[in-house]
Amino acid sequence: MFIEALEEEAKRIRDVRPNVSISLEDGVITGAGDSYASCLALEGISRGRFRCVNPYDLLEWDPPHILVIVSVSGRPIVYQWLLDKFSGRSKIYVVTANTESRIAKQANEVVEIPYTSKIQLPGTLSFVSTLKTLYALAGIDERDEKGAPLSLGHEPFFVGRAGNYGIAYFASLKMFEIFGEVSNAERFEQFLHSPVFSTENRMVILLSSGNDREKRLASEMKNVSLTECTTLLCNTESVILSLIQEMKVRKWDRIYYLENKNILRTSSNMIY
Repeated sequence: MFIEALEEEAKRIRDVRPNVSISLEDGVITGAGDSYASCLALEGISRGRFRCVNPYDLLEWDPPHILVIVSVSGRPIVYQWLLDKFSGRSKIYVVTANTESRIAKQANEVVEIPYTSKIQLPGTLSFVSTLKTLYALAGIDERDEKGAPLSLGHEPFFVGRAGNYGIAYFASLKMFEIFGEVSNAERFEQFLHSPVFSTENRMVILLSSGNDREKRLASEMKNVSLTECTTLLCNTESVILSLIQEMKVRKWDRIYYLENKNILRTSSNMIY
């Protein structure tokens, strides 16, 4: 059931075409979960034109000139708190698939994420749709590449530089949600300085940007798999295909976060 549903979403990745008429040069961007991963990706690929800030931390900030709130559902309470604090002091853009949400109705501008789903799934196509929408908003283009799956094994460690760190963070979130399993994400340089020592008997998935030091690391360590992609969107597709492949290998047609009712209840009570 879940494997089939995720495969169907994966087939639609390359067909996502956001319709965005607004263009921004810079701003503070915020989100949580997958939206935070897309926020990190945009900060990296825009070379800091957009600064990614955790939403709960942002409540302690002075009002930014432009604030971009990213949320597929538009429901988490922290975004309402941000609107309560910054409305009338910041120009607020809400990027969401739920244009009828309360935060969308209170925003200065709404940018729609082209995503709907009939069943509850860990965000895969929704993440791609969000990232493509942010690209359109920020005027960013990437060359077209096609992703391919890699073997993940148990407790994989995802590594990426610049915007690919956001994709690594997204990948680790999916390991938590699908398998309920420990995983890690780290920036390329930081990984070398200490986290690398935690990778014995684990696969290191290095999300390539075409950088020579990435290739050198892959040649130095036998447990490193380097993606063939050099773009964020392609690496995202590779991650999604790898997750589906790992579910098949484990015969895991399940979604852990939907099964663990106690943790899910606590998470929902805190978020909403």
